Amino acid sequence: MLLDDAALERSSVVASNATNRERSLKSYTRELGLDIVAAAPARRLDLCCGSGRALFDDGRFVADFDVRGVRAPGRVSTRLREQGFEYDTRWRRISLTGRRDVRLPYRYLGADDQVGANYTGQAAVGSHYG
Repeated sequence: MLLDDAALERSSVVASNATNRERSLKSYTRELGLDIVAAAPARRLDLCCGSGRALFDDGRFVADFDVRGVRAPGRVSTRLREQGFEYDTRWRRISLTGRRDVRLPYRYLGADDQVGANYTGQAAVGSHYG
């Protein structure tokens, strides 16, 4: 059964925004493979959880992303690469440098919080697109 946004927000599987707000810069360096402090000079550092922000023209977006958690027609990783994203399958990391208008041929249908564990062993949510 697919959940709508309201039901998904109430799901015990969905991570809380507060979890990431309590993390140190060192944990981001370890998990994202990006030395945030050494990347300076930075005009802005935006560490977010589920709340995307527009990049500066020379900004860099980096996030953990397991493509297996997305159910969509075709190859999602191919569509992302066509839009300028890099996807590291080994580390399950997605990145994008520079501001751009990203258009993907998908429509969000809902999510399933009963898909089981992801590659980290934590309970995961499967996102479904048509």
